[in-house]
Amino acid sequence: MVLTLAVVATRQAGASPVAATPSEDSAPAWSPNGSTLVFASRASGHWQIYSVNANGGGRRALTSGTLDSVDVAWSPSGKQIAFSKVAGGQEVTTGHVYVMNAGGGGLRRVTSSAGADDELFNWSPDGSTLAFDRITNGLGAIYTVKANGSGLKKLTPSANDDDYWAAWSPDGSKIAFDRTGSSAFGDIWVMNADGSGQKRLTSSSADEFGSAWSPDGKKIAFQSNRSRRYQIYVMSANGGAEHRVTHSATDAEEPRWSPDGKKLVFQEQVGANFQIFVSNADGSGAHQLTNVAYDNTDPSWSPDGKKIAFLSQRNGGASVFVMNADGSGQKKIA
Repeated sequence: MVLTLAVVATRQAGASPVAATPSEDSAPAWSPNGSTLVFASRASGHWQIYSVNANGGGRRALTSGTLDSVDVAWSPSGKQIAFSKVAGGQEVTTGHVYVMNAGGGGLRRVTSSAGADDELFNWSPDGSTLAFDRITNGLGAIYTVKANGSGLKKLTPSANDDDYWAAWSPDGSKIAFDRTGSSAFGDIWVMNADGSGQKRLTSSSADEFGSAWSPDGKKIAFQSNRSRRYQIYVMSANGGAEHRVTHSATDAEEPRWSPDGKKLVFQEQVGANFQIFVSNADGSGAHQLTNVAYDNTDPSWSPDGKKIAFLSQRNGGASVFVMNADGSGQKKIA
């Protein structure tokens, strides 16, 4: 799932985003052409999906109603937006995946389940298919469905494992995901896009999750608490050849590759707050981009790699900001 809230160190199956203040935004997602950002927000009542121009202005509500709309993701063409509509408040009771036109309208539900919670992950690179997590009795399983609602398929049928956070490889041939078994520790797994060939990539007595494929599909970045605090690692997409990227005494989380695959942006705790950092993919040249006494989280690169969007609480609540890739020009846009 997209997991729109900031500072996610552990996953709570079925947990719904809850605003800490009367106004709260979720992690922003760039349109493929870089002109627009979409995010979920709650000023009062329920979470809804909004869009805003990447340079600020033009904020527009795309959804409405009495359900929470979260987990927003652009289609690769930029013509559609997928998201989850969930009910139940703090403990989600039901949820379904929806698709709408990029400007709002044309809403259609693409998943249907009774007594389960469907939470969107993302689109396949070719835009034909959506991956999502269906949580039933507290356990998640990875499913795919065509964007028109046909072709529902369960990819991880294990009854005893909690499978979540599916991430498509750049060529769409594989899906990395996180599996928590009876040990209560999570590991990174990978499978073919049809669910076959499931392979465990990490194996340690630690919690490891949050797969992020490098743009060339050869590496996967993830976070692990094997050193007691969460740190960022990079490994071969086939498993093995692991390299520790961060060496902080505090938590470092949410790695995201730059479009050219040369850098990683991530959040790292500095004192009482999270700040945004960027480093080379091997961990060298780490540089702190934000430096305010408030949490700054959930960074994401613009498609051209020149900008970084993130959430900041410096103005109260959590608001969408954009800055240049070197940290200059930090601006609240929503």
